[in-house]
Amino acid sequence: MRTDTANLEDELVRYAEELESVGGIDTFFLGLGPEADAASHLAYIKPGSGATSADIAGVIPISSSILEHHIKKFKVGGSTVSEADEAECRAATHIMTLGPAAILSARRIVHSIVDADTAPAKRESYRRVLNTEFSEDSDERAAQLDANPGLWLRLHPNVRSLVLPDVLAA
Repeated sequence: MRTDTANLEDELVRYAEELESVGGIDTFFLGLGPEADAASHLAYIKPGSGATSADIAGVIPISSSILEHHIKKFKVGGSTVSEADEAECRAATHIMTLGPAAILSARRIVHSIVDADTAPAKRESYRRVLNTEFSEDSDERAAQLDANPGLWLRLHPNVRSLVLPDVLAA
């Protein structure tokens, strides 16, 4: 997916069409992170975003705390982050992400929760994903998914979840 384009939404459409033309997504690697009230975000889809099962992709706001988290992880993981690259990351206000339709269309999902031993909020949000009972009412279920996007994982038949220890301690 190209991000150096004048029209990100058109690029998302082009990218989604390209994915479909090569047979779709075999394995979707994604993360789950904590949000308020033990909710979770999934692939940057935050609670209250209004994402639906028809949404393939989107351009969404990104917070400075999420940017800082990822810059820190890249550095700890051994990636070389130049000053120019870091400045460009810190200046970002939006990101592109694939939505529930793309996630659920993958043949397999590999989902990770990093730093689980030092981030109790991550453990609690994942526990809520596992233990939430879905409503039988479709409107209420849609509201549950919107309030806690991590629940989208539960709608896929082939998910492998990895709960990983603190990478900073390694």
